[in-house]
Amino acid sequence: MRIFVLPSWCPTQDAPSSGSFFFEQAHLLAAARPDWSVAICAFDLAASRIPWRPWQLPKFLLGAQRRPRLAHTIAGSGLHEYTVGAPFLPGFGAERRWEVNAAALARHVRPALTDFIRRGGTPQLIHAHAVYPAGAAAIELGRESGIPVALTEHLGPFPPATLCRQDGQPMRLVARTYAGAKGHSAVSRSLADRIVGLGLASDVQVIPNFLPDDYGADAAGTRAQSDTFSLLSVGGPSREKGTDVLLRALALCGPDVVLRLVGDGPERPRLQQLAADLDIADRVRWLGLLPRSSMAGVYRDCDAFVLPSRAETFGVAFIEALACGKPLIATRCGGPEDIVRAGNGLLVPIDDVDALAVALKRMRHESMNYPPEQLRQDFRARFSASAVVNDIEKWYSRILRNDPRGDGQAN
Repeated sequence: MRIFVLPSWCPTQDAPSSGSFFFEQAHLLAAARPDWSVAICAFDLAASRIPWRPWQLPKFLLGAQRRPRLAHTIAGSGLHEYTVGAPFLPGFGAERRWEVNAAALARHVRPALTDFIRRGGTPQLIHAHAVYPAGAAAIELGRESGIPVALTEHLGPFPPATLCRQDGQPMRLVARTYAGAKGHSAVSRSLADRIVGLGLASDVQVIPNFLPDDYGADAAGTRAQSDTFSLLSVGGPSREKGTDVLLRALALCGPDVVLRLVGDGPERPRLQQLAADLDIADRVRWLGLLPRSSMAGVYRDCDAFVLPSRAETFGVAFIEALACGKPLIATRCGGPEDIVRAGNGLLVPIDDVDALAVALKRMRHESMNYPPEQLRQDFRARFSASAVVNDIEKWYSRILRNDPRGDGQAN
């Protein structure tokens, strides 16, 4: 099978972690299926957009000269990695700007798709991740080349306000992209239900994000004996991730419960002040941004993972913690409800400080009831590459035989 993967966001010089999981999963797909030919295409639309302020042009032109229009390598996993780029004029207007960006991405990617076809033949599928910009661009490319498009949704809340009309309904670009895709999937049941509820697709397969089978294997286990109970939270710190609720709940717990926070952002100073106002500043460590390569060790050094988000389409950090054998505490905010269950953690309502504090205290006394190997077994069964790549292959096969429901009946 030949698959051309198009992500909606990519690692860039300014944001090296952006979309990194798309690329990690493409490598895992290629490695798990060595008889397949898998390609992924990286781009930087923001850096390619011609500025309308004249004084910004010299810097833009210098950067444009340094960026390749088309670069290709084959990774050790067997993945074909393309990097593309070409200057384009931005669009203006409520909907026009998004249409222009998607069309520009299609022009960017076209040479990579052409090269991939030249090297080994036409792919069976273009797999786009998220409706914008990859999904919209993939539909255009698929229409030109006759290649069907498989669309996996990650965006949340869905659709984002930027892709909605004034009446709150999805823009034409969103509806057109969903109508043009041959198969649809989403990373969580709540997101799939939302897509169906909006009438964008009648059947949406749930295919979760995934990690290498051995992720966290060296980090799993109980941390060294300590007088404190260490919580870890990854993401934010921000209102979206519920950091304010977490700090208020921590203040209701005993002094032996401490918290480490991974991440950074503009809200951090305000939240640090909140910790000081709550008199818990000495119980909170702000670790800032950390490379993914060091995260397994960070998970190892905690007793439980907590992330009380106000909205999540999935939550990769939850399955990272699970792979490292750590119990979970989350809110009923969408994605985590597909991950957290009785055998691996606790779920609480959104924005409920008291309920979260009760969960933290309960976990403080019951964490030994979640054996690390049992948690890792749960991860391997549901969120490892071995498990999910099988689901992806079945989904691809159903799309190609025009049977998205998997019932053996052609539509």
